[in-house]
Amino acid sequence: MSDQEHVVSLVSNTAAIVGQQNLSEATSQIQYESNGHALIIGVFDKAFEAAQLFKEHGCTLVEIEPGRAQMHKRLTDDGMAVFTVPKLALDGHLGAFKASVPALDSSGVDFDLAVSVYLESGCFDVVLDLSDQPVMSTYLPPFGYKHAGSANQVADAADELGDMKGEFEKPRYFNYNQSICAHSRSKLSGCSRCIDACATGAIVSNGEGILVDPFLCQGCGSCATVCPSGAMSYAYPRPSNAIDRTRTQLGESGAKVVLLHAEEHEELIDKTQLHADILTLQVEEVSAFGADYWLTMLAGQASRIILLSDAASDDPSRHALIGQIALLNELLAGVGITEEPVVLIGSDVLVNAGSAEALDPSTWKNSVLGTLTPAEFQTHNDKRQTIRLALDALSEQLSVASPVVSLSAGAPFGQININQQACTLCMSCVSTCPAKALLDGQDTPALRFVEANCLQCGLCETACPESAISLEAQYTWDSIKARQIQTLYDQEPFHCLSCHTPFTTRSMIDTMTTKLSGHWMFSDPKAIRRLKLCGDCRVRDIFEDDKAGIDVHNPS
Repeated sequence: MSDQEHVVSLVSNTAAIVGQQNLSEATSQIQYESNGHALIIGVFDKAFEAAQLFKEHGCTLVEIEPGRAQMHKRLTDDGMAVFTVPKLALDGHLGAFKASVPALDSSGVDFDLAVSVYLESGCFDVVLDLSDQPVMSTYLPPFGYKHAGSANQVADAADELGDMKGEFEKPRYFNYNQSICAHSRSKLSGCSRCIDACATGAIVSNGEGILVDPFLCQGCGSCATVCPSGAMSYAYPRPSNAIDRTRTQLGESGAKVVLLHAEEHEELIDKTQLHADILTLQVEEVSAFGADYWLTMLAGQASRIILLSDAASDDPSRHALIGQIALLNELLAGVGITEEPVVLIGSDVLVNAGSAEALDPSTWKNSVLGTLTPAEFQTHNDKRQTIRLALDALSEQLSVASPVVSLSAGAPFGQININQQACTLCMSCVSTCPAKALLDGQDTPALRFVEANCLQCGLCETACPESAISLEAQYTWDSIKARQIQTLYDQEPFHCLSCHTPFTTRSMIDTMTTKLSGHWMFSDPKAIRRLKLCGDCRVRDIFEDDKAGIDVHNPS
């Protein structure tokens, strides 16, 4: 599908997929506006030839010659601007591409190409890149950008871009809840799964969270699939809508298998003779459905989930699915399910459906999952709760081999281990935990923990000044136990030497005394003693020394 067709069809396709959910209720719209002015990048002869296809809307040519000392601008006989530059910085999207030449002198000022050719918007609308290597290197380039590395690609690319003039809309595919995001706290880095999974470069770090450019987002949903907390979720359809829809259709059809596919495979699905037990569902993106959706279906009527995708091996969305399948298999192994109930296939498997193991009815008719009583529960769009409720439903009917199943590093469930000899109960970990998995002891010096809340994001480990924390990925089957508050470490409080009020721990006092004993400001025993006073008494002690004429910074 071309970029233009993709953008134009986004609203109608998605509305058809969700069915009863009203688009205006589901998500806001993202609108692109393009006047069609093209930026063509490449050697002059090739770029000038391609430019003839854009004359109706106007175009600007750019040659990149690494090593040039200066930028050069000239006009063709018909008034088209041609720039020869040593390097080019390009970003943006349909209707809003910014192209500039990084500063070549000490001024530090970049040269803006769109401004220099007097474009009213200050941006180029579309970009045709004829370079050997694309200037924009994201796995999925933005709408309005086409790389045509070979001659036979130029005409098709130019034809698509030439039609991209006017207004285009698409849904805003994602919802983001910064309050539960585990990306960063207090300028410390934690989880970056969504950034790593984004194929378009739409997600970037933004201080205490992440920032998503809705114009770059193409709705693959990988960010929501890999997010451990549910801070990033697919907006259209919402997880609960997708679950309700699938449950309804499974109930109506009596099917035992769910096959998810995108629109591009609809014709192939129609041509393929599939078993009556297989319910085919068209979705906007297969990669938007992860462990929470799969487990809910497997705890219900489904015995198998088939994901149809032709994504390349280096596609981030494919990596996201493979990672989620691996997590699912580890979790299900804990209840004795060694089969793989979620399988990822390509269209070649459907072409050879008669001999495909993934489509063989015996693989789900003999499944342990097929012997279970289907369970339904309300998910309330809470990802972690959905996963736990589904696993609870499965574990109630299956034998749990061990109360705790070990998971691979990076899994979004687990505990933390404390080196009690190193921990001073400074509570840096508590202040950085985004999920309220770590709690203080309130009236006593203690570090407490709720395993069910832990995302294994690593922020606590990074924040600990004593390197006393390590992560351990695991899943505890007993949900009541996992939700209980457990004390990881506690100490007797240290009491102020003056008023006897408890204000810190013995280990904290010992650590400060040891670290500061060699400092000139603490060479006097009174200064060391002052460390062992509470805040109020410390101020009072300093004030009394000031009245006595003692220089507290240089008592000698």
